[in-house]
Amino acid sequence: MEGHPLRLVVFRLEGIEHAVPVEDMVEVVRMVAITPVAESPPWLRGVIDLRGRVIPVIDLRRRLGMPEREPDLSTPILVVSGREGMAGLVADEVVEVLALGSQAWSPGDESTARPSAVSSAIRHGERLLLVLDTDRIREGAAGLARGNGGHPR
Repeated sequence: MEGHPLRLVVFRLEGIEHAVPVEDMVEVVRMVAITPVAESPPWLRGVIDLRGRVIPVIDLRRRLGMPEREPDLSTPILVVSGREGMAGLVADEVVEVLALGSQAWSPGDESTARPSAVSSAIRHGERLLLVLDTDRIREGAAGLARGNGGHPR
Protein backbone atom coordinates (compact mmCIF):
# COMPACT_ATOMS: atom_id res chain seq x y z
CA MET A 1 0.00 0.00 0.00
CA GLU A 2 1.68 3.13 -1.17
CA GLY A 3 1.69 5.96 1.31
CA HIS A 4 0.48 3.69 4.13
CA PRO A 5 2.51 4.69 7.21
CA LEU A 6 4.34 2.15 9.31
CA ARG A 7 3.43 2.71 12.97
CA LEU A 8 5.84 1.50 15.63
CA VAL A 9 6.00 1.48 19.42
CA VAL A 10 9.57 2.55 20.20
CA PHE A 11 11.29 1.48 23.42
CA ARG A 12 14.83 1.36 24.78
CA LEU A 13 17.00 -1.51 25.98
CA GLU A 14 20.49 -0.67 27.23
CA GLY A 15 20.19 2.74 25.52
CA ILE A 16 19.44 1.18 22.12
CA GLU A 17 16.12 1.97 20.44
CA HIS A 18 14.01 -1.01 19.45
CA ALA A 19 10.45 -1.14 18.17
CA VAL A 20 7.48 -3.41 17.56
CA PRO A 21 4.70 -2.77 15.06
CA VAL A 22 1.64 -1.09 16.62
CA GLU A 23 -0.55 -3.88 15.23
CA ASP A 24 1.32 -6.38 17.47
CA MET A 25 0.69 -4.25 20.60
CA VAL A 26 -2.13 -4.94 23.04
CA GLU A 27 -1.14 -2.52 25.81
CA VAL A 28 1.68 -1.32 28.04
CA VAL A 29 1.41 -2.10 31.76
CA ARG A 30 3.67 -1.23 34.68
CA MET A 31 5.68 -3.95 36.38
CA VAL A 32 3.59 -6.34 38.48
CA ALA A 33 4.43 -9.45 40.49
CA ILE A 34 5.70 -12.16 38.14
CA THR A 35 5.28 -15.82 39.10
CA PRO A 36 8.44 -17.82 38.22
CA VAL A 37 8.02 -20.99 36.16
CA ALA A 38 10.18 -24.00 37.01
CA GLU A 39 12.56 -25.31 34.35
CA SER A 40 11.96 -22.36 32.02
CA PRO A 41 14.64 -20.64 29.91
CA PRO A 42 16.59 -17.92 31.78
CA TRP A 43 15.05 -15.17 29.61
CA LEU A 44 11.52 -16.17 30.67
CA ARG A 45 10.84 -14.23 33.89
CA GLY A 46 7.61 -16.18 34.51
CA VAL A 47 3.91 -15.49 34.05
CA ILE A 48 1.44 -12.80 35.07
CA ASP A 49 -2.31 -12.78 35.40
CA LEU A 50 -3.64 -10.05 33.11
CA ARG A 51 -7.36 -9.73 33.74
CA GLY A 52 -7.81 -13.49 34.00
CA ARG A 53 -5.36 -14.47 31.22
CA VAL A 54 -2.03 -16.15 31.95
CA ILE A 55 0.64 -14.27 30.00
CA PRO A 56 4.31 -15.38 29.74
CA VAL A 57 6.73 -12.51 30.48
CA ILE A 58 10.00 -12.33 28.55
CA ASP A 59 12.97 -10.29 29.76
CA LEU A 60 14.13 -8.70 26.50
CA ARG A 61 17.56 -7.87 27.92
CA ARG A 62 18.21 -11.56 28.69
CA ARG A 63 16.57 -12.73 25.46
CA LEU A 64 18.81 -10.47 23.36
CA GLY A 65 22.01 -11.21 25.29
CA MET A 66 22.30 -7.82 27.02
CA PRO A 67 23.45 -7.21 30.61
CA GLU A 68 20.74 -7.96 33.16
CA ARG A 69 18.95 -5.20 35.04
CA GLU A 70 16.46 -5.78 37.83
CA PRO A 71 13.11 -4.18 37.00
CA ASP A 72 11.49 -1.71 39.38
CA LEU A 73 7.86 -0.64 39.75
CA SER A 74 8.17 1.83 36.84
CA THR A 75 9.57 -0.78 34.42
CA PRO A 76 7.15 -1.27 31.50
CA ILE A 77 5.82 -4.56 30.22
CA LEU A 78 4.75 -4.35 26.57
CA VAL A 79 1.92 -6.84 26.05
CA VAL A 80 2.05 -8.10 22.47
CA SER A 81 -0.05 -10.54 20.49
CA GLY A 82 1.16 -12.89 17.78
CA ARG A 83 0.46 -16.24 16.14
CA GLU A 84 1.00 -18.08 19.43
CA GLY A 85 -1.06 -15.74 21.63
CA MET A 86 -0.03 -12.96 23.98
CA ALA A 87 3.23 -12.32 25.83
CA GLY A 88 4.70 -9.55 27.95
CA LEU A 89 8.05 -8.03 26.97
CA VAL A 90 10.06 -6.31 29.71
CA ALA A 91 11.80 -3.18 28.36
CA ASP A 92 13.78 -0.39 30.04
CA GLU A 93 11.44 2.41 28.93
CA VAL A 94 8.80 3.16 26.31
CA VAL A 95 9.77 6.16 24.18
CA GLU A 96 6.96 6.90 21.71
CA VAL A 97 4.60 5.74 19.01
CA LEU A 98 6.19 6.66 15.69
CA ALA A 99 4.55 6.82 12.25
CA LEU A 100 6.88 6.48 9.27
CA GLY A 101 6.21 6.61 5.55
CA SER A 102 6.53 3.23 3.81
CA GLN A 103 9.69 4.44 2.02
CA ALA A 104 11.48 4.80 5.40
CA TRP A 105 11.93 1.09 6.00
CA SER A 106 13.14 -2.06 4.34
CA PRO A 107 13.29 -5.72 5.41
CA GLY A 108 16.13 -6.83 7.66
CA ASP A 109 19.51 -7.53 6.24
CA GLU A 110 21.43 -10.71 7.04
CA SER A 111 24.23 -8.66 8.62
CA THR A 112 21.88 -7.48 11.39
CA ALA A 113 23.37 -8.43 14.77
CA ARG A 114 20.43 -10.65 15.79
CA PRO A 115 18.68 -11.88 12.63
CA SER A 116 16.62 -14.34 14.67
CA ALA A 117 14.98 -11.51 16.62
CA VAL A 118 15.29 -8.39 14.46
CA SER A 119 13.01 -8.28 11.43
CA SER A 120 14.34 -4.96 10.10
CA ALA A 121 16.51 -1.96 10.88
CA ILE A 122 15.03 1.46 10.15
CA ARG A 123 16.94 4.70 9.84
CA HIS A 124 14.84 7.69 10.92
CA GLY A 125 16.90 10.88 10.74
CA GLU A 126 19.89 10.30 13.02
CA ARG A 127 18.17 7.36 14.75
CA LEU A 128 18.50 3.67 14.02
CA LEU A 129 15.54 1.55 15.18
CA LEU A 130 15.76 -2.24 15.43
CA VAL A 131 12.31 -3.68 14.76
CA LEU A 132 11.72 -6.94 16.62
CA ASP A 133 9.80 -9.93 15.30
CA THR A 134 7.51 -10.63 18.27
CA ASP A 135 6.78 -14.19 17.15
CA ARG A 136 10.49 -15.05 17.07
CA ILE A 137 11.13 -13.33 20.41
CA ARG A 138 8.52 -15.45 22.15
CA GLU A 139 9.54 -18.81 20.64
CA GLY A 140 9.93 -21.21 23.54
CA ALA A 141 7.36 -19.38 25.71
CA ALA A 142 4.20 -20.14 23.73
CA GLY A 143 3.26 -23.27 25.65
CA LEU A 144 2.63 -21.28 28.83
CA ALA A 145 -0.40 -19.57 27.29
CA ARG A 146 -2.10 -22.73 25.98
CA GLY A 147 -4.95 -22.30 28.39
CA ASN A 148 -5.78 -19.05 26.63
CA GLY A 149 -6.59 -20.42 23.22
CA GLY A 150 -3.04 -21.36 22.17
CA HIS A 151 -2.60 -24.69 20.44
CA PRO A 152 0.01 -27.35 21.10
CA ARG A 153 2.32 -28.02 18.16
